[in-house]
This record gives sequence, C-alpha cells and structure tokens, in this order.
Amino acid sequence: MLSDTPTHEHDRRRWYALLILSLSLTLVIMDATIVNVAIPSIVKDFDATFRDAEWVNTIYSLVYAATLILWGKIGDQYGRRLLFLVGVVLFGLGSALVGASSSIGMLIAMRALQGIGAAILSPSTLSIVTTTFKGKERGIAFGIWGATAGVAAAMGPLLGGWMVDHASWRWAFFINIPIVIAAFAGSLWAIQESRDHSSKRYFDITGTLLGGIGLAAVVFGIIEGQGYGWWKPDELFSVFGWDWPSSDISIVPVSIAAGIALLAVFTWFELRLERRGSEPLFEFGLFRFGSYRYGMITGLIVNLGEIGLLFAASLYLQGTKGLTAFDTGIALLPLAVMAFIGAPAAGMFSNRIGPKWIVTSGMVIEVIALVMLWQVIDSSVSTTTIALILALYGLGLGLAIAQLTSLVLFDIPGHKAGIASGGNSTIRQVGAALGIAIIGTVLTTVIKADMQADIDASAVLSGPQYSYAEVGFIEIAKQPVYFEEDELAAALTAEFAAQMGGAMGLDPAAAQSMAQPLAAAAAPELVPMFNQARSRGMSTAALTAAIFIALGAISSLMLPNPRGTAGH
Repeated sequence: MLSDTPTHEHDRRRWYALLILSLSLTLVIMDATIVNVAIPSIVKDFDATFRDAEWVNTIYSLVYAATLILWGKIGDQYGRRLLFLVGVVLFGLGSALVGASSSIGMLIAMRALQGIGAAILSPSTLSIVTTTFKGKERGIAFGIWGATAGVAAAMGPLLGGWMVDHASWRWAFFINIPIVIAAFAGSLWAIQESRDHSSKRYFDITGTLLGGIGLAAVVFGIIEGQGYGWWKPDELFSVFGWDWPSSDISIVPVSIAAGIALLAVFTWFELRLERRGSEPLFEFGLFRFGSYRYGMITGLIVNLGEIGLLFAASLYLQGTKGLTAFDTGIALLPLAVMAFIGAPAAGMFSNRIGPKWIVTSGMVIEVIALVMLWQVIDSSVSTTTIALILALYGLGLGLAIAQLTSLVLFDIPGHKAGIASGGNSTIRQVGAALGIAIIGTVLTTVIKADMQADIDASAVLSGPQYSYAEVGFIEIAKQPVYFEEDELAAALTAEFAAQMGGAMGLDPAAAQSMAQPLAAAAAPELVPMFNQARSRGMSTAALTAAIFIALGAISSLMLPNPRGTAGH
C-alpha cells in the first residue's frame, strides 16, 4: 500500500488542497526570483560586499540541494502532510527573520533556514499531488501545478520590485507570512495525510552530511577566492576566534580540495549502500540508464549557466543601468513570459520531432541569445535591447526545460521514479549554487582587472594622493549599487575623511575639508569607469553562461528520443 486511503470528505476537498499546494510552490519560486531584485537594496542597507550578495542566493540553493532527498524520504515514512506543515512553518519563520535581520550575517543564516523550509516543502507537495489525484485528474493537476510555477517566476521580480521600491526590501519577505498562515490552516482542513508503508526505515544522514559539507566547501572556495586569495593568503580567515594558521597557502585551495575529497567519499559511500541493498540518498546506479545519465549531466551544466546569468543580469540592470527594483522586474518579465509560452509549445512540437530535438533546439536558442548579449553589452546599451534579447533567451529556456524534465526519467523503472526525480531536483540545485558562485567570480574578476587597468591609465587617479584608495575604488566598483556623480562624491568624501582622520590624527572637520576636493576630483573619473567595468563583467558573464549551456546542448545530443525510437 503506497498511501493512506483518502476519506470521502478529504476527497471532496482535493481541489482546495491543490490550491494550497500551488500557493506553497509559488512561495518557493517567487522567493528565489524576488531575492535577485532585492539584493542591491540589501547590499546598500548593510554596506555588504559582493561576496555577501553571492551568499544570500547561494546558501539557499546549497541547503536545498543538500537535504531535499532526505526530507522526501522522511515525509514518505512519517507523513507527507506532517512534513509539509513543518516546511511551511520553517519557511515562514525564515522569511520573517530575513525581513527582520539586523546584519548581513543574520540575513544569510536565515536564508539557510528558508532553504531548509523549501527543501521540506518541495518533495512533500509533489508527493501529495501524486497521491491525491488519479487518472485524468492527475494530468489536470500537474498542468495547474506547472502553470503556477510559470506565473510565480514571472510575478516574483515584479512583486518583489514593487515592494522594494514602495516599502522596503524587508517587505519582499514579510509578504510571505500571511500566505504561510493561510497554507498552514488550509492544509489541516483540506489535505489528507499519506505515507509510503513499503519504504525501508533508513535515512542516509551520513550521505547527507558528506554531500552537503563537500559541496559547501567547494562553493566556499569559489566565492571566497577573491577575498582570501586563490593560492597565497590575501586576507586573514578567522571564525569563532580561530585564525587560519598558514601564511604560505590560502584557505581557498584547501577548502576546494577538501570539498572534492568529501564528494568522492560521498560517492563511494552511496555506492556501498546501494550494493548492500540499503536506500542511499543518491542512487548512482541509476546512471546506467542513458536518459538519466545524460539528462542529469545536461541539467547540471545548463543550471550552471542559467541561474548564474539571471543573478548577474539582475545586479547589472540595477547597479549599472540604474533601474529601480520594479523596473528591473519589468525588464526581466519578457524572459519569464517567453519561457511560459515556450513550455507548452515544446509539448506540441515534441509530438512531431521528438523531445530530444526540442531540448537541443531550446539550448541552441539560449546560446544564440547569450552570444548576442555578450556582443551588445556596454555602458550605453539600452534596457529595451537587453529585454528583447532576454525574451529570446526565455523562449529557449521554456523549450528546453519543459522537455528535459520528462526525458531525464524516460527509461527509469516506475518503482525508482521517486528517488530519480529527487536526484534530478538535487542536481539542478547543485548547478544553481555552483552557477552563482562561478559566474559571480567571473563578474568580479573582470571588474577588478578592468578597474585596475583604467586606474593605472588615469592621470588623476594614478597620482600619489589616491594610492591609499585604489583597493577601495575597486571594491566599490564590485558593489551592485548605482552611483550618480554627486552620490559617489559624497560616499568618497566620507570614506576619505575616515581614512585621513585615522592615519593623520585629524579632527573630523579637518579630515572632511581635506577629503572633499579629492573626492570631487575622483568622482567624475570613477563613474564612467564603474559603468564600463561592470558592463565588461556582465558581457563576460554572458559569454561564460553561453559556454556552459553550449556544453549542455552537446550533452543533450546523447539523450534518447522517444518518438524517434518508436518510429524504428
């Protein structure tokens, strides 16, 4: 028996249950897209670094990826509705605490709590839909489910942008709370509890820790390499009073190497569990099926490019083009709309030529759009041009993703569909975490190199009076914050005054008097430098994403094509 038998009362309420589950899915998806448009305001409020901004997004995907399958198994054993309720509470609590955060460190920690809530919610909601609806109704339910995801992706940047502009970035998270309360109360009334009584009572805690810590160590190294040094230490790493002891090698390469080693041990451990007939967290044996093997590789590579690109684009539109959060949402809307149109179109065309070629064609369209973006982006490109190219990108995204999900599970046996689906969701979140880390690093590396070259070539900024401020100029350029000349001059005056006061022992008024003319001379030089360096960074980020997705397109050629197979 796979689930508890639904009562007649709960059976009558099944469509209300679907509404509640769809609302919960909306929360999870919108939260990811809202964060992208809220980050510049968060950075400005907390005077945070670009590395902090990366962690705000990445920690969510990391925690989600590390625990998703484990929570799905726990829900199967102890009750899917029970886990759904726990997930709703944790997600709501995380949302409230993110909105109430008093520091960037607290905000990142509470984003991790949100990630745990989302990881509990996602498998629970999918399992409940599967057990609640049968026959033709299940197809309708999943159609509504998919449409909800599309609408949520489109509305997230708009709603979040409106909140950021008209209230505060904090309200972009507080808005989750009434929806969470409604979902919690409604689920008690409308959702029937269900369990999988045939599942073994084994939870792979060891695998979860090995995989999660290993992935976190790799991502930490990629994100923090710019700060702590890729090989030699550039900055002291300290945590809970303990300092990194070596002056010869940075913590970054050690962290990456340790992460890779832990992931290797994770693979060995999971294969060992599988050979013993236990239930591993990730069933590597499923890679013997071609659709799963190449579908997972394709999904991982593509998510590296797609999620990282969206993160970079949101920051570019606000920090370089000077758009408001809401206008950024409007600029990203064509992407979401075309993806929403592309998904059902992919279903119609796949009946004619097979889903494999739809996936490959979608990725080729994405690559074309990203190469166009790479070519056109500079400090003077119009937002309309960017939005139109992103619309083309969205069409390719919709074509590819809709069919890739079904192809991954094409030749997986029915009794393995659950763990295979969980593995697919996990690997996509791994791609999201790595994508933000890698493309964020590309972005900041290019900005740093360009700024350094421009400062060295500047008759004003290369002078001895600014030698102490060079690193600060580069760090400001990395921030996703838009500056007019007068705003930058004011920020530089405060920064210079603080530095001069400390170095020369000047009182605040004297330091301010000395700093003002230096800042006034620097600002007109720096503003165009910032915009050009950020544009080059975004251009290179688009090219990097294009390379990842092109590799994914090549990998997709190895996928099966059910229609083609049927035709033989």
